[in-house]
Amino acid sequence: MAGFKIITADQMNQTQKKIHIKISSMLDFLDKCLGQPDNPNQNMSQIYVYEMYSIFTHAVEEYGKLLYMKSIIQDTDGKYDVNYRYKFRDHTTKFNLALADLPESISVVYPGGFTKMAMNVLNVDLDDNNNPTDIEFDIDIDVLRRCVFDFKNYFI
Repeated sequence: MAGFKIITADQMNQTQKKIHIKISSMLDFLDKCLGQPDNPNQNMSQIYVYEMYSIFTHAVEEYGKLLYMKSIIQDTDGKYDVNYRYKFRDHTTKFNLALADLPESISVVYPGGFTKMAMNVLNVDLDDNNNPTDIEFDIDIDVLRRCVFDFKNYFI
């Protein structure tokens, strides 16, 4: 994997457009699943909160990627140098960029900032004795619903 990728203005525009579409799609899906804070989807069970949290976390990270791409300055040849390895693909960098820009209300579901837990909540891990474990934590579906609502309204 190359450290940097040089892309054209057209590639930059296409990339930003696709990232925007992906974020919108994830937020729309979550909105349909969860409903709005004043009109919650009562059919959505708490049992799916980890899956929705993971999708939400991915949308936040992709938003950070979009912010990174928008921050790159075009060079004199009309090209963009994308720090592919350490910014475009780095979870922590993108996540921190997003949380610094998004409404403060969204960070409530990330009390420790970006952690491995936020990205791996659906994974099974092996503990120090090589036994399989689940990463578990408490997330309130109403709080997640509010975060999706705030992000979606901010992103529009």
